[in-house]
Amino acid sequence: MTTSSRMTYAFARDRGLPASRFFAKVHPKLGLPLNALYLTTVLVIIFGCIFLGSTSAFFAIISASVVALGVSYAMPISINVLQGRRKLPPNRAFILPEWFAWPANLIGIAYVIVTTVLFLFPPALPVTGENMNYCVVAFLIVLVISTVQWFVDGRKHYTGPRVEEAVGEQVQAATKSSVAGAVMHENGTHKAGGLDVEP
Repeated sequence: MTTSSRMTYAFARDRGLPASRFFAKVHPKLGLPLNALYLTTVLVIIFGCIFLGSTSAFFAIISASVVALGVSYAMPISINVLQGRRKLPPNRAFILPEWFAWPANLIGIAYVIVTTVLFLFPPALPVTGENMNYCVVAFLIVLVISTVQWFVDGRKHYTGPRVEEAVGEQVQAATKSSVAGAVMHENGTHKAGGLDVEP
């Protein structure tokens, strides 16, 4: 829940979700993305209800998430290869030599293609309605929703991760933590299990 809500918040902050402004809000007192947490909770409950209603549908969603994860890895690598690896910043922290980078990129793309095809295979033969792998259906639904979202809202507002804003948030959080620690030190108390304890 914690990881999913933070990822939802980060994507909404970058204007990559419907109603991004709503889900990117941070609660002023709690200091957490409460709306993104609510959305994550609702989705988890929905997936739980799907599992109670149909295990096949639930496993299809889980399988589709594995396929989508692999495809998400292959997309930036493929774009990088199609552009001749010329769009990478020259001052990046990690640089592979070209003689190694090209084979690594191509092998990575080939691996994702092979594993994606394998994940879409039915688990047993002959294929029936009960043992059919519905992963491709779930993946297609996600693909359609993502495509519609891109043309309706994403291409107008989404420009990629807002790195400077994210770094600013981290600096602000670190500053608040440092100030809070200094105040507690001056007061001669520290937190232990949620209680104020004299040192």
